[in-house]
Amino acid sequence: MPENIGEQFLNEKYPDLIESEPVKTLNKNSGFIFLEIIISIALISIVFITLLGVGFLSLNVSQSLQKSSESDSLIAEEIEAVRAFRDSTASAWSTTGIGSLNTASDYHFVLSGSPPSWSVVTGSEVLGDFTRKVVFDSVQRDANGYIVLSGGTDDPDTRKVTVQVISSSKNYQTITYLTNWQK
Repeated sequence: MPENIGEQFLNEKYPDLIESEPVKTLNKNSGFIFLEIIISIALISIVFITLLGVGFLSLNVSQSLQKSSESDSLIAEEIEAVRAFRDSTASAWSTTGIGSLNTASDYHFVLSGSPPSWSVVTGSEVLGDFTRKVVFDSVQRDANGYIVLSGGTDDPDTRKVTVQVISSSKNYQTITYLTNWQK
């Protein structure tokens, strides 16, 4: 039953109007669907770009760690070669051993001969992307026998050994001291 007289009049006069399909009204939230889609696409894009950045960063860190590991191995190999050379020429330290080498000059070691032994070659060595060299320096000691940078007396039975491995992006270096232990 109609609630008011106006509605009753319309029902009696125009019965088809009331029975026809209702007029579609716009939903109040229909404009927000498009906005929600845009925001979702933006958030997904930001997450994807962030993940790509993390992926590239991890790739760069991995390559850097690989180069660092390779350089550490090259340095360790050269230090072992220097020690083996020192041990094999210890009785001739000042004539053909480490004590006879010029200070502040570049050297590298090669394995040669039969049986194989380490020998000194002047200059640096290129190994793939790396350049490796060894530099020997004199060592000074104070009156108490401690190593000093200057102001001491020259110790002919000790050498400062600097092994450098140089790549296109970094310079790796290790310093150690060797003595004429058979003296």
